[in-house]
Amino acid sequence: MREMKPWENIHCLGKNRMEPATSFNRYETRETALTFDDCQQKGFMSLNGNWQFNFYQYPELVPEISELTAEIMSDNQIKVPSCWQLSGYDQMHYTDVLYPFPINPPFVPDENPTGLYYRQFDCQLLPSDQLILLFEGVSSYFEVFLNGQFVGSNMGSRYETRFDVSEFVQAKENQLFVKVLKWSAGTYLEDQDMWWLSGIFRDVSLYQQAKTTIQDIRVETIPDDHYRDYELRLVVENPHKQLLQGEILIEGQWCQLAGFEAHGSQFISSTVIKSPKLWSAETPDLYQLLLKAGSEYLPLSIGFRSIEIKDHQIQLNGQTIFLNGVNRHDFTTTGGMTTTRAIMEEDVCLMKQHNINAVRTAHYPNQHYFYQLCDRYGLYVIDEADLECHGFENTGDYNWLSDNDLWEEAYVERGLRMVKRDYNHPAIIMWSLGNESGAGQNFDAMYREMKKIDSRPIHYEGAREGRHSDVFTTMYTRLAKLETIGKETQGQKPHLICEYGHAMGNGPGGLKEYQEVMRKYDRLHGGFIWEWFDHGIKTERNGKSTYLYGGDYGDTPNNSNFCIDGLLRPDRTPSPALLEYKYIIQPIEVAATETPFTLAITNLFDFKSLQTITLDYQVCQQEQVLFEGSLVLPDISARSTVRINLPDVEYEEGQIGDVYLNLSFCETQVTGQNEIAKSQLVLAEKAKWQEVVHPGSALVIDRQKDRFQVKSDALTVIFSPITGKLLSVSQGGQLIFEEGFAFTMWRAPIDNDMYKTAEWQDAYFMDQVTEQLIDFEMVEGEDCVVVTVQTYASATNQNWGYHLTYRYDILSAGLIKVKIQGETKIRGSHRPDMLPRLGFDFKTRAFQDVIWYGNGPGESYCDSLAAVQLGVYRKTVGQMHTEYILPQENGARTSVYWAKLTRARDQGGQLELRFNQPVTFTVHDYCRETLEKAKHIDELSRGSSNWLTIDVAHSGLGSNSCGQEQYEEHKVRFENFELGFSIEVKDK
Repeated sequence: MREMKPWENIHCLGKNRMEPATSFNRYETRETALTFDDCQQKGFMSLNGNWQFNFYQYPELVPEISELTAEIMSDNQIKVPSCWQLSGYDQMHYTDVLYPFPINPPFVPDENPTGLYYRQFDCQLLPSDQLILLFEGVSSYFEVFLNGQFVGSNMGSRYETRFDVSEFVQAKENQLFVKVLKWSAGTYLEDQDMWWLSGIFRDVSLYQQAKTTIQDIRVETIPDDHYRDYELRLVVENPHKQLLQGEILIEGQWCQLAGFEAHGSQFISSTVIKSPKLWSAETPDLYQLLLKAGSEYLPLSIGFRSIEIKDHQIQLNGQTIFLNGVNRHDFTTTGGMTTTRAIMEEDVCLMKQHNINAVRTAHYPNQHYFYQLCDRYGLYVIDEADLECHGFENTGDYNWLSDNDLWEEAYVERGLRMVKRDYNHPAIIMWSLGNESGAGQNFDAMYREMKKIDSRPIHYEGAREGRHSDVFTTMYTRLAKLETIGKETQGQKPHLICEYGHAMGNGPGGLKEYQEVMRKYDRLHGGFIWEWFDHGIKTERNGKSTYLYGGDYGDTPNNSNFCIDGLLRPDRTPSPALLEYKYIIQPIEVAATETPFTLAITNLFDFKSLQTITLDYQVCQQEQVLFEGSLVLPDISARSTVRINLPDVEYEEGQIGDVYLNLSFCETQVTGQNEIAKSQLVLAEKAKWQEVVHPGSALVIDRQKDRFQVKSDALTVIFSPITGKLLSVSQGGQLIFEEGFAFTMWRAPIDNDMYKTAEWQDAYFMDQVTEQLIDFEMVEGEDCVVVTVQTYASATNQNWGYHLTYRYDILSAGLIKVKIQGETKIRGSHRPDMLPRLGFDFKTRAFQDVIWYGNGPGESYCDSLAAVQLGVYRKTVGQMHTEYILPQENGARTSVYWAKLTRARDQGGQLELRFNQPVTFTVHDYCRETLEKAKHIDELSRGSSNWLTIDVAHSGLGSNSCGQEQYEEHKVRFENFELGFSIEVKDK
């Protein structure tokens, strides 16, 4: 029988580690303590930086402890913290579910890439102090050696590990070695959806503490029955019975806390604080607390808040809360799992700017600094244990480890290490046992042991409504099922949807409907979008930055671009999905009333009044601002609706263009002025455009075998009598249209089409639509030539299609009126349930700018409209493109009534399109075939022409890459249609 190697031994998860404790620093003076600066804590020394590095394919090749000297090290250096795969060692590999080796727990492959790290340091240590070596994250197993002595080991990648190295340290030239293994028994519990990365990927440091120091501090804030006054309770683990004194800063004054009473090694202080400012994500009020223990000063930031499940509701400070959340991995495009404090703070600020109020640390504890940021800025946190064994789902025994008592200690430890470190953060409202690991007795044990320490609710999606979760939590729940859950309230646990709205590529769509259902039912407390950030690996090629994903490194098996599923792009700019989510979850709703300019304003915050919010408003008609004003909202309390009047609104409106009221609600945040909500109300619907036809020259028809030409002084229009196609439109010898209207049902597949694309292409061949000419007729009239073309459009080997009738009225003034009718034809019953789109493609010369009247300024689709508003917008043709890491359908503008394409004045030629009904409109400087061919952004080549599509209908985006497909009302059907528009070419 095979023996377990040290890194496979699930009964020895680490050696010589210090007991986990809450995060706090020790300082030598009161002044330095109140800086809260980690670098000024007692005896602090960062060990980050360049270390010498040896890489081995097998851990057995690493020299024995007696041979660990500086001389064995190569000249290679590696940065700490970092992931060694991103420093040129080992193999990059991405999987969503699968383990990249045979499942044989607790055993791992013999070939087990291993890194040996080495550095020197000097240290002055007083006899009264201890020296602590802190590793904040190492993947996945490591051993530490100092000055030729074994210090200790750890298994568990995303947990802090502390070693007392006092007995090993010397004043000068300390030799520190760290042996890190890629695979361990712990790997079976770390099968999260992310790149497989290894190394010392979080900070390493040294700090000092008195040998008689306190070991732990736990802060509890316990409300009275009215959630007005709070008991501040400090529980200090004080085995050496140090003299303790506590203070709290209240309204600028330091106030003494009650004295400590000894209960064995625990010393407890209990002080009633009258009417403290309460912490919530909306009002993240923190208090400074200073504890003096012997000669050391220990500062803490604390928040007064309670969290409980009461009356089947999740309640904070006695008030039910609603979570507009997101799942967040630690990730950067150049560092992988290694991130920075600046990036973490930027993440938190961006979340706040986009109305996100909650984050799930998917799927492991973050660095302690991240929780400090959530405390300070205000984010609710579900803190999740580093535990996922998703790959077992494919074995037929999902509970292989979770229901195996041999693994109980490994499970329980991962829960306890998280709770013991993060206990004091007010932002943490819930613990999570892990993710996608089946169910079983080990989760029961985790739940039981964690509850002994803390009363906060515990979350685990795998429990469903089972015994080891205090909430009923589901993921990717379809909307109809979610509504059913919402209706089932009697005696039920509160519900969270811990993952939904899979933000992969162009999408998700349909979030508005989710928000409406979650707001409708008291049992539903909101959810968490999957996920925050795209996990692309940055590389430079073809003259630009591009981002790689699974399979790009020859890694197999892989899940391709399934890691590119974030609201935030790899370059850290918000995606259209993040903007969409921001306005779907906005905390203010507006409704019109029967009285003009009297608005019903609803405050969706759970705690905060709107009295500091500024409302800026404009009355607009197309490009004109007819009136504008600003006011500060009155005291509209949380979860209430108040009517307000916009004062003295006066304006004169024109005859062309809808009149609409734009509302923008802004708040001053730590990050500056930020729009937190917007709304648009239509005041008057009017003609969208005015057609003026000037007399023109006589039309001349030239009929030839392969082409029919209609020419005036204004335009030359050429058709093919063989195919019926509009071949070109020219002005003054310059080509404007290069190819005419080609019927299309196809879009370059988006990621959310992934489960439909095969059927669309291989069963219905929708990407191979052709037209067969039925009839071509040209009739000359006074100042007008009418061309009527009839075709049959269908795809390869299909029994269904469209009878299309095109009518072109070519006016002598240079105007072309187009009317297209599509009539369904089918023989038998075989036909698709859904079409990607119904539209018409055409190719033009290269234009510079696009101006349109419709939704904007960004892209939108029929199930993704929250971030856009009706108006007149201008962009360059290049800016109409939305860059997705895997190129796909993008850049649509919905409800477009007219569009103009322009060039510089000296280049001449302006193309105007005016639509009889609102259409979806796209224009790009590449064709659809080029877009489909590209698999990375650097592979998308631009052309010297423009390609436009006018859609009668375009299917929604959905979230079906993992979750809800398009709703029925957002699917394009095989139905009759009609489209009308005019084309005009102008000199300028």
